[in-house]
Amino acid sequence: MKFGALVFEGGKVDGQIEAWVARAREELCVDLMGRLAVTGCFDEVVAVTDRPDLASRARTEAGVRVAVAEESAAAGEFHFGHRLNQVVDELGLDSFLYMSGGSGALMDDAELRAFAAAVLAGKDAIVANNVYSADMFGCADARAIAAYDIPAVDNQVPMWAAAERGLCAVGLEPTVGASFDIDTPADLLVFTHAAEAFRPQVEGVARLVAEGPIDRARSRLEAASAMLGVDLAEIALFGRVSPVSVSHLNTTTRCRIRAFSEERGMRAFGRDVPGGARSLIGRLAERVGFRQFFADLSWCSDAAFIDSRVCFAHLGAALDAEERFASDLFLWERVGHAGAAEFTHAAAESAIPVALGGHCLVSGGVRALAVREHRGNVL
Repeated sequence: MKFGALVFEGGKVDGQIEAWVARAREELCVDLMGRLAVTGCFDEVVAVTDRPDLASRARTEAGVRVAVAEESAAAGEFHFGHRLNQVVDELGLDSFLYMSGGSGALMDDAELRAFAAAVLAGKDAIVANNVYSADMFGCADARAIAAYDIPAVDNQVPMWAAAERGLCAVGLEPTVGASFDIDTPADLLVFTHAAEAFRPQVEGVARLVAEGPIDRARSRLEAASAMLGVDLAEIALFGRVSPVSVSHLNTTTRCRIRAFSEERGMRAFGRDVPGGARSLIGRLAERVGFRQFFADLSWCSDAAFIDSRVCFAHLGAALDAEERFASDLFLWERVGHAGAAEFTHAAAESAIPVALGGHCLVSGGVRALAVREHRGNVL
C-alpha cells in the first residue's frame, strides 16, 4: 500500500498584491512539505506545481519529489480533478492526502500525523478539514475517486465524493489549525500576528509580510484582535461563520459575540459569482448606505470581522484577486467596482476596528486571534 502526501501550489499570478501573497504562500508551502516529510507517515511527499522556482526549492529545501508537468498548462487553465487523477496514477498511489499550499500553517506536527492516521482509518470515506468547502482532504482508497470526473475545484471534492461516489464524508476535528488556510492578505496578517501562540514563526514570512502594503490593514486587524481580549467586548462576525467558530469564541474569550452567518459553502455550491449570493447584511447595507451601516455597526459592536466575499457576490462585483486583496488591505482606490470600493472605504473609516477578508478570517482566523489574546486557554 503506497500512501502519498500531495501539496498543490501554483497558478498564474497577475497583480502586485497577488504576487506578494504568492511569495509568502510559497515560503509556507516549502515549510509544510518539509514537515510532512519528517512525520514518517508517508511513502512519498510530492510537490505539485507549475512554478520552476518552487519546484527547485521543494527538491533542495524540503527534500521532496516534484510533479511539474501540467496537462492543461498549454490552454492556460487548471483543472484540479484532472491533475489529481494524473498524479495519483503516475505515482501509483493506493492512498493519498491532499493539502493546498496555504493550508496547515497553524497545524503542529502532531496534528499532521493525526490527519494522516484519520485518512488511513477512513474506510469507504473521504476525510476533510471542511466537508462543505475543503482545503485539505484524503482518501484511504484512491481508486474510489481516481479516474472519475473529480471536480475542477478542490473545495468541492468531499461533497462530490459523497454524492457521486457514495463515500462517507468525514470531517477532521475542527481545531484552529485545521480551520486555518492562507489565501488572502488578511490571512497573512493573522498568521504573523498569532502564529507564535501555536508554533514557531516560519523564517522569511514575517519579513515578506512586512514588505507588503499593510499599513492601513495591520493596525485595524491588531486593534480588532485586541478587543477579543477585553471582557464583555461586543464582537461582530459577518459572512460564512460556522457554529464551531462561535462556540470556540464563547469558550476562549469573555466577549459577547454578535454573529450573522450566511452563504456557508458559497464556493462549493457555485454561488461565489457576481449576483450569485444573497446577503441580508449586504442588502440592508445597500439600503441605508455603507457609511450608515458601519455607523450602526459601531453603535452595537466594539470590533468586527467581516467575510467580504459574501457581500461582494451579493453586490454583483466581479472583482479579480488583486481587487479583493486590495479591499482586504483597505486600498479602496484600487477596487474597480464602485459599490465594493465604497464598502471598503466605509469600513476603513468606521469608528470601530474592522477587519476584512475571506472565509478564513471568520473561521480559523478569528479563532487564532482569540487564542493569541488568551494564551493558556484550552483550544
